Amino acid sequence: MTNSRFLRSLVAVLATGVFLSSTPVMSAEIAKVNKNACKVSLAGPIAAGDLSKLKKVALPGSSLCLDSPGGDFIEGLAIAEWLTGKNVTTVIDNGALCYSACAIAFMGGSDWEKIYSPRRKLHVGGRLGFHAPYLIALSKTYSGPDLEATYSEGLQAVARMMKLGADMGEDGFIPERVMLKLLAAGPSELYMVNDVIKARELGIELIGIPQARWTTAALCNACIVRNERRARTDACEQPVASTEISKDITQTTFYGFAGEGSYYCAVRLSKKSGKASIAATLDEDEISSKDTKFIPLDDDDALPVGLQE
Repeated sequence: MTNSRFLRSLVAVLATGVFLSSTPVMSAEIAKVNKNACKVSLAGPIAAGDLSKLKKVALPGSSLCLDSPGGDFIEGLAIAEWLTGKNVTTVIDNGALCYSACAIAFMGGSDWEKIYSPRRKLHVGGRLGFHAPYLIALSKTYSGPDLEATYSEGLQAVARMMKLGADMGEDGFIPERVMLKLLAAGPSELYMVNDVIKARELGIELIGIPQARWTTAALCNACIVRNERRARTDACEQPVASTEISKDITQTTFYGFAGEGSYYCAVRLSKKSGKASIAATLDEDEISSKDTKFIPLDDDDALPVGLQE
């Protein structure tokens, strides 16, 4: 989809449903805290005025824990705009949730040093979900002025989100490919960031990750992660080869990745250190080549992912 078609799609949906959740009766509780994960906390539904409170306590270099079911989308967007480049790390801690307007605010976590660098952390025990835009009450009859006001708010929101994306670089805020997935979701659906592939796509660091146990299944899982889910359904059913490279290193090779599922993925495991490395996309000639480069795997490469989002 071209940028112009993408913009038209975004306008069409956002402009008719800029309010993403029920109007909150209370604003979020925002305060300084003394936690390992963060020094500032925002808890509860986001409402108009929360940004003003946040500015008083979230100083550059600090960290902000978010735990909110959502709320006022425009205020969440304003928080994201203010956070951009402020060197404030946004955090969703263990057991916390951050949906809808909160998710937009969370994506503002970043720093500026010649380019924007994401500063977003999601605990594996936390939950992050984006809503597709929708009206507060789909069954309600709206007057002409109401619809005009909503449409105007939507256009402004679109412009502000597109500006954030442009200012922060192609993948700095919410990449276009992810935005399209959000728009494809139904009004009651959440686009959940529930695996390492989605987290990396959004520039989010996963925390609270257990140390990897590099079983055969975990090694193939890493192949799926590093190939960004481009794998045949039978790719992990059986390794095509397991070879001792040395007394310490064993190489396990799987088939069915990238392109039309016609590439190999090789993973090397050190018995001594327990560390693994990967050459994610290989043709047959590269499997045994001495020039093939292997890249170290991280613990989050072993976190289970599915072939479907």
